[in-house]
Amino acid sequence: MELVKKLDDVKNLTNNKLIGAPDLINSEIQFHGRNNILVCEGTINLVNSNIVFQGNNSIIYLSYTKHDYKLMVFVRSDSTIFLGKNNEIGSKFNINIQEHQNLIIGDDCIIGNDVTIRTCDTRAIYDFNTKKRINFSESIFIGDHVWIDHFSYISRGVHVGSGAIVAVHSFLSPYCKVHSNNYVMGNPIKVFNDNVFFTKEFTGSYNVEDTMNFSSYKSDIFHYDFVLNETLAMDNIDKILKDLTVDERLDFLEKLFIKNKRKNRFYY
Repeated sequence: MELVKKLDDVKNLTNNKLIGAPDLINSEIQFHGRNNILVCEGTINLVNSNIVFQGNNSIIYLSYTKHDYKLMVFVRSDSTIFLGKNNEIGSKFNINIQEHQNLIIGDDCIIGNDVTIRTCDTRAIYDFNTKKRINFSESIFIGDHVWIDHFSYISRGVHVGSGAIVAVHSFLSPYCKVHSNNYVMGNPIKVFNDNVFFTKEFTGSYNVEDTMNFSSYKSDIFHYDFVLNETLAMDNIDKILKDLTVDERLDFLEKLFIKNKRKNRFYY
């Protein structure tokens, strides 16, 4: 095992890579395999975080945000995790990516406390009559400017389009699709409103005057649509990622998600 608990430990890595210079505060990164890459963009803070590569040929890309990363990440072999720029992440964000699947999260999201994301059920389930497996793992995609509130659970195969809101304590069951600008809640989830948007200002600190001043919002900046040659086909991107080497995936992520900032790229 290769272990990073402080930046000086990076020079001792021989079988894996850490690109960047994160501030590690009560945090550690464990590499139990080979040919894995952790990218930390800019000056990010990893606080009370534990990142574990329990396999080979996986990449985790943490984009810049002024907010602390508070992550519990477990990734197996041949997987990709991409967290976009300027996301606001609460405490104990649990990410578990297994069985060679991927997780893509866009920019400008809010992730509440104790949110869990899992691509895998950890045990195979078979149909009694056909003897065929019925719970294959699948990748998870979450768009730009998505709000996933506290204690929500995101299962395998879930797609959440840009601008969507997932209410507190929601359960997104396997293969669930949440469309852009939808507000969903519950277990199982139901659509509460299918034409909404949110802003990131914290209303808890509003005084009476603030509440009056922000009683309406005139801009359509957070409304998302399908746009030809702009909206990405995430299922196709998933297939491409699975065919690339770990170094090729890093180049692909930079071209498709870092340089491409088109508004409607993650419309669903």
